[in-house]
Amino acid sequence: MYRVVTDDHIQHQLDALPAPALAAFAELRVLLELDPWAGGPVNPANPHGPVRTMSFGPGHEGVAAYLILDSERRVDLVQIAWLA
Repeated sequence: MYRVVTDDHIQHQLDALPAPALAAFAELRVLLELDPWAGGPVNPANPHGPVRTMSFGPGHEGVAAYLILDSERRVDLVQIAWLA
């Protein structure tokens, strides 16, 4: 299991999410704790790179970018966006 880490920058983005996005983000967080490698690479030229993205929400309105630190079993959220 991985530990998902947020900083003040990410917390500000989370605080700005609309109510429907919060449940979807909670589901995303569980997935990141269990299998962060399920997300796609930010750079397709580096398909095994540790910086990944994953969409979330019923219509995939949300996007998260994150860094996987396997040696620490940690996922650092880098960016959260809700497009709806």
